[in-house]
Amino acid sequence: MTARPEFPATVVAVDWSGARSVPAQRTGICVAISRGGDVEATAGRTRVETIELVEALAAPVVVGFDFSFGFPEWFALERGCATIADVWALAGREGETWLRPVPPFWRDRCDVPTERRFRVCELDLGPAKSIFQLVGDGQVGAGSVRGMPFLARLRANGFAIWPFDPPAARTALEIYPSRLRRLLRGEAEQHYRSAHERDAVESARVMWNSRESFANLTAATDRTTRIEGAVWMPR
Repeated sequence: MTARPEFPATVVAVDWSGARSVPAQRTGICVAISRGGDVEATAGRTRVETIELVEALAAPVVVGFDFSFGFPEWFALERGCATIADVWALAGREGETWLRPVPPFWRDRCDVPTERRFRVCELDLGPAKSIFQLVGDGQVGAGSVRGMPFLARLRANGFAIWPFDPPAARTALEIYPSRLRRLLRGEAEQHYRSAHERDAVESARVMWNSRESFANLTAATDRTTRIEGAVWMPR
């Protein structure tokens, strides 16, 4: 890993998509980049093209993705995963099968007990969508399963993936746009071309306003967080 920055020169928020088709990915993904407080939002990329853009960004940079970086601990352990790298590799090998769906993933009816649907960080944040839910507004299941292998790619290319790694000059972390937007209440509303652009832009604004907090992040040490991940929220 490269040296850890005190303050990133660039922050990026990615409104991600789990869509299968290329046209739907180009419609559903928006990238918002903030340098100096101004935010530039662009769309029209696939998942692969979005990751290529992120990989090309100069350090120091922090990138937020709005998909789950891990599963509930029980799901990982029952499948023999000892590390988050194991989880991401498994998602790359078997994820498309899970999305058919096969239990515990679901579209028509959820048979997962409430206490097994969520990660600890999601319970701490309050109401959230379970990664096992593959239907409905705001669902993150397909986007997370299809996004996890890209986290392995970013890590292999020098990115720290928080909270599994300590922050570095290039760091990726998980964001929750609907919660970040609440921190902008009272500010003048803007016109957005889509909800994807709104989520990306407003997340990037909060990240920029709170960029000093990135210098205080540390890698997780407890077993649950190291296998499930955590959602970044400004202090």
